[in-house]
Amino acid sequence: MYTSFLFGTSEQELHYVLLQKKATESFPLHWHDEIEISFVLSGELSLMLDGEDLAVKAGDVLFINSGDSHYFRPSDAEVITIIFSPDLLSGTAGSDSIISGVRERLGRLSKTTEHWNAEAKEELISYIKELSALSKESFSYELMVRSIVFRIVAMITDETYNPLSEKTSISEQSKVRDRIAAVFSYIEAHYKDSISLPDAAEASGYVPTYFSRVFKSCTGMTFYDYLTIFRIRKAEIALVSTSSSIQSIATEAGFSSVKTFDRVFKEQTGISPLKFRKMHTKR
Repeated sequence: MYTSFLFGTSEQELHYVLLQKKATESFPLHWHDEIEISFVLSGELSLMLDGEDLAVKAGDVLFINSGDSHYFRPSDAEVITIIFSPDLLSGTAGSDSIISGVRERLGRLSKTTEHWNAEAKEELISYIKELSALSKESFSYELMVRSIVFRIVAMITDETYNPLSEKTSISEQSKVRDRIAAVFSYIEAHYKDSISLPDAAEASGYVPTYFSRVFKSCTGMTFYDYLTIFRIRKAEIALVSTSSSIQSIATEAGFSSVKTFDRVFKEQTGISPLKFRKMHTKR
């Protein structure tokens, strides 16, 4: 459950949010374009990340790259999580190469600070804490956010601080996983639209019947179940990071009507979108 919503920007497009969660709920395998960084304040965060079991202890930080498939197991961990679009790194000379370089490096460097030296870890955590303490009312708020995010990204992509992963082969996907990754990208780009299984199959290069079997084998769920969960995840973020109407959020998340959105949201979360917003936004 989210205990507080600390910041977010842009009513139309998510750039960054910072959440503080106490008790992590189970969340099925998913993928998103945003980079996700979590500092574990207490307890132990348990998850599966690109096929690898991870247990992140209190005092460590987890890095989830853009495009990494992952799911969280239920835990009592208290976590500060930063979620930001790689686009937040744009706007400077050579930003396209910077963004691609960040993604490439996060794909082969360690996913946690477990093996970092104490001084480097302390510096990284100080940036995260500084970010969480910013006043949204300050004129320099967005400038400070961008500045701190740049410093965080600089550290986690620098081999001086972040060592190479001991399991670099994890990032070397098979042809099958490359094709499924193409489907993830297709969903990210088109989830607001009406997407059929044949559409996704075409993106993967497989025929629909074979695609269904491969997708379930790789993700543990059907394509339509995954698409539904992905849309609900996008809606959850919009509910806590914007003041957009429920109707607008439903449309933006790819649902045909508010009635359908409300029904599916309740099926997935156990509560209505409005109640979710009230529970998870800072008053």
